[in-house]
Amino acid sequence: MTKRPDRLDVYYGSELVGAIHDTSPLAFEYSPDWLKRPGRMTLATIDLQPGRNDSDSVQAFFENLLPEGELRRYLVRERKASTLFSLLLEVAGDIAGGYIIVPGGESPEPASYEPTSWMAIAASLGGRSASAIDVRAADARISLAGAQDKTGIAILDDGVPRLPRGTSPSTHILKPDIRRLAKVWHSAANETIVMRAAAHCGLPTAEVFYEPHARSCVVRRFDRVVQPDGTLARLIQYDLCQLAGTVSERKYEKEGGPGIATCADLIRRYSAQPAVDLRHFVRWVFFNLHVGNDDGHAKNLAIHHRPGKGVTLAPFYDLMCTRIYPGLSREFAFAVGGEYRPALLTKAHLEGMAQELGMRPQFIAQQAIDVARKIPGAFDEAVKDIEPVLPRSARVLAERLQRFVLSSTRKMVARMEISKVP
Repeated sequence: MTKRPDRLDVYYGSELVGAIHDTSPLAFEYSPDWLKRPGRMTLATIDLQPGRNDSDSVQAFFENLLPEGELRRYLVRERKASTLFSLLLEVAGDIAGGYIIVPGGESPEPASYEPTSWMAIAASLGGRSASAIDVRAADARISLAGAQDKTGIAILDDGVPRLPRGTSPSTHILKPDIRRLAKVWHSAANETIVMRAAAHCGLPTAEVFYEPHARSCVVRRFDRVVQPDGTLARLIQYDLCQLAGTVSERKYEKEGGPGIATCADLIRRYSAQPAVDLRHFVRWVFFNLHVGNDDGHAKNLAIHHRPGKGVTLAPFYDLMCTRIYPGLSREFAFAVGGEYRPALLTKAHLEGMAQELGMRPQFIAQQAIDVARKIPGAFDEAVKDIEPVLPRSARVLAERLQRFVLSSTRKMVARMEISKVP
């Protein structure tokens, strides 16, 4: 029997950043060489200091790398992983962002991929639970955070999907239809359309396409970049829960997570172009409100470092119309001017939001109406983009989604009294 490691090593490329220790609470320790490295970086908000650190920043950074919901329950139940360290051991490998986690004493392996096909992936997704785990080999590690089933794949120049092995970086995230919630149907088509509509509205958004065999939304990773020699490099990326020191179970503002004002403060603190990114952030809030995405929380916002462009707000991701499905929460992930219920938002709440953000009410109202005006054309384009590859029942979803979003947007504009902005 292989001995269970009592530490995990964290790498940035081939450089050892530090070690995660199997303690309660979890502890992290930067390596002496990393502390001496010119231009060394912190892991999110974990202070650059020698010795073991078990602060809240450590817990938040590493806990937010874990999958949530059914995937985490699967790991606890089937892999007997109940502690934060044990869970990190299970997901070690190609985690989100710029770092790699491997069992202590090991080092990242050269990139290796197994060619597959969309039909084979579709066959692997036949189970109703923990689908992302089923795509990979029996001893695979699941390294993508989030509550929805998903897995990393690589699509290179030849367009053939490949399964990354070990610590090999993926290029795309495969997100199949949600099947655990009976009333949530064709979620992959929903997400693909809403993501593409956001891009057509001018929001910086991750690239997506719909894969009909696997009935999946396939998202190009923006934390990976192709090098001149053809290899993939990882980019530094932190979600706003990591930067706020908030664990994922408190990602919603109502549960103690970052609210709109906190998110804006984090953007001001870290972005090299805060004015541009704050405008994108405000427009993202209104896009979510208009289209009925009540699940846009702080973990769905990230800061990343792009070579030659500095630190900026990352492209938006995980956009879906949740309000179209019965049984899901009708409360927005953030309070807008103190109100969580989109159906009750008024002009007064917009003014309250402006005050919270330290922005002019006219600016906030202008962003709201600009986004609203773009939505009809954006959804027309998004549906046309993917309709030819949608299954018949998904086309029904697309038609209903488009009608729902247009109605939702009109009602939101009327309630907020923003049809005419001075």
